[in-house]
Amino acid sequence: MLDAPQWLRGLVSEEFFDACAAHPGERKNEKNHYCIDCAAALCRHCLPHHPAHDVIQIWKHANSFVVRVDDLIKLFDCAGIQTHTLSDHEVVFLRERIARKRPANAEINPCAACKRPLPSADDYCSLFCKVKHLGESEQDLQRAIRAAAGEDADVPGKRRASSSEAGPSCGGSFRNRSRKQLEPARAPFC
Repeated sequence: MLDAPQWLRGLVSEEFFDACAAHPGERKNEKNHYCIDCAAALCRHCLPHHPAHDVIQIWKHANSFVVRVDDLIKLFDCAGIQTHTLSDHEVVFLRERIARKRPANAEINPCAACKRPLPSADDYCSLFCKVKHLGESEQDLQRAIRAAAGEDADVPGKRRASSSEAGPSCGGSFRNRSRKQLEPARAPFC
C-alpha cells in the first residue's frame, strides 16, 4: 500500500464522523466528506473552501464507512469489490470487515486480502482490501487508478483530467453556476 497515491492512502485510513477541528463550535461538524485533491477529511462547513475540488461523501452503514460506487468509479476501478445497496445506491466498504463465522453449508469464496468469506463471486470485501492486495504489485494498482480515469493502462505518464476539466465534483452538490437566471424568459404574445 506504500505505492498508493496519497489521496487513496488517506481515504482508506481516515477516521470519519469525528468532530472537525477547524469548526469546533459549529453544529453538524462531523467529517463526512473527503477531498481527493487535498487528501483530507472535511465537514459540511469546510466544503465552501473546496469548490473546484473532487469531493466525495462518506456514509456510515453497519458501523462501517462506505462510499458510493458512482463517486468512486471516477477515481478507482471498483471491479471485484463486493457492493451493497444503501438507499438505492451501490456502495463499497472503505475498510476490511470483521470476519464472520463460516457458513457450514455454503461455498466459501474468501476475500483475496483478508480471507473474509464472501457470499458472492467478488474478490474483495472492501476498497482497503483491494488496495492492499494490488499494492503488492505497483503496476496493478496504477492500472486500477488509470482504468477508472479512462486512461490507457499501458501508457505511462498520463494523468486523469483535473476537476475543472472533468466538470462538477464527485459529490454532485456543488454548482459552478448560479441558480438564478440572468434575464427571465418571456412567454410569446398570442
